Amino acid sequence: MSKIKVLMMGSHNSVKGGITSVITQMLNHNWDKESVEMKFLPTYVEGGAFKRIFYFLKSYIKFLTLILTYKPDLLHIHMSHNASFYRKYIIHKTCKIFGIKDVVHLHSSEFKGFYSKGSKRRKQRIRSLLKECDRVFVLGDKWNETIVQMESQAKTVVLNNTVALPKVTTNMESKTLSILFLGVLVERKGVMDLLKAADKLNKEGILGNYHVKFKIGGTGSEEEKLKQYVNSNELSDFVDFLGWVSGEGKNKFLSDSQIFVLPSYNEGLPISILEAISWGIPVVSTEVGSVNEAVINDYNGHIVRPGEVNSLTEALKRVIVDENLRLKYSENSRILAEEKFDDKYYYQAITNAYKKILNK
Repeated sequence: MSKIKVLMMGSHNSVKGGITSVITQMLNHNWDKESVEMKFLPTYVEGGAFKRIFYFLKSYIKFLTLILTYKPDLLHIHMSHNASFYRKYIIHKTCKIFGIKDVVHLHSSEFKGFYSKGSKRRKQRIRSLLKECDRVFVLGDKWNETIVQMESQAKTVVLNNTVALPKVTTNMESKTLSILFLGVLVERKGVMDLLKAADKLNKEGILGNYHVKFKIGGTGSEEEKLKQYVNSNELSDFVDFLGWVSGEGKNKFLSDSQIFVLPSYNEGLPISILEAISWGIPVVSTEVGSVNEAVINDYNGHIVRPGEVNSLTEALKRVIVDENLRLKYSENSRILAEEKFDDKYYYQAITNAYKKILNK
């Protein structure tokens, strides 16, 4: 059987965030065993408006050239909201002109708001894309319900994010209790809520008594504001800002952490949480997106409502002070990762979707 020729389009690997992590995972996979030939064309880089527009125009010209020279069987399009939607809308419509099948892989944690707050014209375009594309990959059951509510004829496939399981798990017997955050330092990630919780725990004497260290891995627009809060509230002994971490550096921090925290206001299914549970780390996070498919309350961590600092504080306190609970959650995190998020199922699901679209 001849290979399925796939042209994948999305963010350049220099762009920070979960979408890039997914794309990198996919590009590192050995697609030969799936009888798939994968080619990647980046369409977005970070920078000013002119740089982003110019980069997309160059990518679009390359895209048109690849349609004629590479002749893909289908396109795999990674899409978010705002400008990402409009770029991918143009690509999608071009696919329809040339009669090329396309898959839209939806990553946006804010797509529901992007739709509901949009003009009538924007909503029509969103529904048009969801209806016309050959498959919509969504990151969990809740997101599936959301997309079907927008467009009942959308051909959705629930495709949970995945992670390659490390051969070992984290060190749960460290003398220092490390609580790790990984992500972009912007308001929707709730890092200020985390620092307020840390302040409350410090005033109760929890941080000092249990040798707690918060490690904040990331960069972003709120970074200076967060650092000022730490200094103003005398938390410097308990909070380290790591900068942006990736690759082996990220694995090192995961392997040395005993709790992972992500207090976001909205998410899809964060790669960072999947990485954490793959290392056997208990997780404290918020009830947003499809997080509750990877963090089960009182099984491998705790789920709280976004913005509720007191609930976040109590959830962290419970995992900090109870070593037996941490060990139980650690074991259950790894079990959940193995049973539900092992990447060996992920690529087969993608390949099966490709074959169904192409009737192969």
